[in-house]
This record gives sequence, structure tokens and C-alpha cells, in this order.
Amino acid sequence: MNIDRVSLAGKVAMVTGAGRGIGKGIALGFAEAGADLICVDMTAGQVEATVAGVQDLGRRALVLGCDVREGEQVERMVSQAKQEFGRIDILVNNVGGTIYKPALKTSQLAWEAVLRQNLTATFLCSKAVAPAMLEQKAGSIVNISTRDSMIPCPGMLGYGAAKAGVNSLTLTLAWELAPYVRVNAILPGAVWTEGSGPLLDAVKDKIEAGTPLKRLGKPEDIALAALYLASSASDWVTGRLFEIDGGIEFVSLIAGEMAGQK
Repeated sequence: MNIDRVSLAGKVAMVTGAGRGIGKGIALGFAEAGADLICVDMTAGQVEATVAGVQDLGRRALVLGCDVREGEQVERMVSQAKQEFGRIDILVNNVGGTIYKPALKTSQLAWEAVLRQNLTATFLCSKAVAPAMLEQKAGSIVNISTRDSMIPCPGMLGYGAAKAGVNSLTLTLAWELAPYVRVNAILPGAVWTEGSGPLLDAVKDKIEAGTPLKRLGKPEDIALAALYLASSASDWVTGRLFEIDGGIEFVSLIAGEMAGQK
């Protein structure tokens, strides 16, 4: 076995939502593995800390502010990235978010907003980046979905539905872009980040009691899975959904309790 196959030396990776949480963890993990980074967030200022960390690791970093829900902005972002680096080897569709409301109290506006942030953004970025990967006959797309896409998702109807759509998009793109571009998804469980922490802290004991590995996830846990899928170590892996969740089996109950806090 060649351990160098998990290296990203000489690769260029684009990570959306790189300013904090899982996206920041993935960007820094990729830089540690040798990749140069295109750090994308709604505004450029949100990724300053991530960029500083990438540069401290001796890698190049390009900051791009982009609303990845808007097709024209995404096309411009990808064009800028190609002009700067000449190629994009890896795309991590990490941007996402939810609104905590029971189904019957969810407005059409809220429903569509959650779908745009999670599913539409993933589609637009994949569609914009894939042609460059096909042209160079190599590439890896890693979509960040959620365990909630596979189970009942009380209080987060739109989120669960949107991420289930991300799963389906992953499977279809894996076929349409093969054999040159691999497409996979990671389905995290309860990962503590700056954004999720206030909600998870309230149910931390219950989550840990119901998790075989007895702890919440960390961004690094997801980053390591993303590194495998981005690197040549997973050259024979495409169209797969990876649940990284500590073995938990009752996330839907947690979601219901979290929704009740809002």
C-alpha cells in the first residue's frame, strides 16, 4: 500500500462555506495534506481565519466571496478560480443550513430558502466546476449531506428533504460524470461547530448516551473522511453515501427536541 495516495500535493481544492465549522475543518485538513485552496463564503471577510491557517501550512489560498445560490455568481467564481490556478481538482459542496419549524408552520418562502441553500447551491457549483474536471479527465466532488436525510427529520422538514435531494444528486452525477469525475457524499451526524453548538449543548448528554462512540463529532472527523474521498486513495469509489456519525441511531429524536427549543 502506498500511503502517499492520501496526499493532495499539487491539487487545487474549492471548499464552499469555508469560513467556519466543517468547511473550515476540511479546508485546513486539505491544506495540511498539501492542497492549495479556493475558500468560498458569502463574503470574503468570513474566511480570513481559514485563509490564514492555510497560509500558515505553506499553501496558497484564494478568497472568493460568492452567494452560491445564484448561478451567475457561481459561474464568475469558477472562472476566477480557473484564472488563478488553471485547474480545479476537488470541489467540496459544504454550504448548508436550516430553519427550525414544524412542517405546518413552515412557509413556502422558508421551504424554498432551505432548498436553495442546500440543494440548489450544490447543483450550481457542481454544474459549474464539472466541465473543467472533465476537460482535465480527473476530479472529485464531495457533497456534505446529513444523517437527517436518511431518517425522519421533525422540525427540519425542508432540511431533510433538501439533503435527501443532495444524496440523489450525488448518485446521478456519479453516473453522468464517470469515469473521470468521482462524486460522493458524506452524511455527518451530530457535529459540534460554532453554529450547531448552542443547540447540541442542550441535548449533548442524550446524544452521547445513544452513540456507541460516546461523543459528539468534530469538524476534523468529517475532514478526514473528505480527505479520503478527495484523494487517489478512493480512486475506485464513486456514487456512495458515507455516514460519519459515531454509530448513533436516534438522531430524529434529537432533531425533534432541538426544534422544540426554537
